[in-house]
Order: sequence, then C-alpha cells, then structure tokens
Amino acid sequence: MVLLLASCGVAWAEHGGAPAAEGQGEEGAPGLFNGTFADSLWTVVAFGFLFLVLSKVAWKPLLNGLNARQSHIENQLKSAEDSRQRAEHMLTDYKEQGHTLVHQATQEAQRHRQQSLEETREEVLALRKRAHEEIESARAAAIEDLWQQTGDLVLRVGSQVLGRTLTAKDNERLIDEALSQVRKNGGL
Repeated sequence: MVLLLASCGVAWAEHGGAPAAEGQGEEGAPGLFNGTFADSLWTVVAFGFLFLVLSKVAWKPLLNGLNARQSHIENQLKSAEDSRQRAEHMLTDYKEQGHTLVHQATQEAQRHRQQSLEETREEVLALRKRAHEEIESARAAAIEDLWQQTGDLVLRVGSQVLGRTLTAKDNERLIDEALSQVRKNGGL
C-alpha cells in the first residue's frame, strides 16, 4: 500500500503538481493524472479500495486454489515417480524371470537332447547286437547246412566207391568226426 502511494506521489510530482490542458498530457494524449488533483486523488483512492477488496475477497481464494493445484500437481508427480519406480522394479523382475525361463528351457532342451542321444545310442547298439546275432545264427545255419550237404555228398561218393551203403548212423558218426577234425584245425 505504501508502495502504491509512493508511486502515485512520484507520478504527481513529475507533472509538477499542475495539470496540463483540459484532459491532455504533455503530448496531447490523455493520461492517468491529467486533470485536477481531486480526479487523481479519487483515482488512487478507488484503485486502493479495489485493491483492498480484491485482496480480501479474491486473493485468498485465488492463492488457496493455486496452493491446492500446486499440492495436487506435487502429489501427481510423486505418484508418477512411485509408479515409474514400481514399473522399473516390475521390469527388472520380469527380465529376471525371462532370463530364468530361458535358462531353464535351455537346460531342459539340452537334457532332452542328451536323453534322445542316449536312447538313439541304445537303439543302435541293440540293433547292432541283434544284427550280429542274426548274422551269427545265419552263419551257423549255413555252415551246418554246408556240412550236412558235404556229408550227404561224402556218403554218396563213399557208397559209390565202396560199393556199399552207409547207414544213417554211420553217416552221422563220419560227419561228427569230420566236424571235430575241422574245429580242431581252426576251420570254424
């Protein structure tokens, strides 16, 4: 208020306290303090009264509204910061869970691959063993058949050479003796 009165006094003193021509300033333009001292005084008093009324009536609600808005904005900023931090924590947690899931999936895939390799290896070994057994069985059957045919051939040749027929018992004995002899010599 004091500042207002001081500025009014400075402005009035600048004009020399005397008004210029009726309603005209120095350049002929209308001004705030053009006219009589009473007009200027009533203008200052009206402005001061308006200032007091507005400061009591409008200034406090305006300040309260601004303060409420400021606190609301501060609360929203704080809430946004809290939400951002929670989101960062959640992102970190989800990244860790993702890494854990990828690691577990990788381990599971390696375990499954190793298990598949083992099963395949066992199947190959079983097939190989079965093939060897079948080959050995077929070889033994072929050798037995060969000896049987050889024995029959020897029997026929022997009966032709000797002129007599060998019995089945004689034939078996000769075949067994021949087989024993061949086995001793390492033929089978």
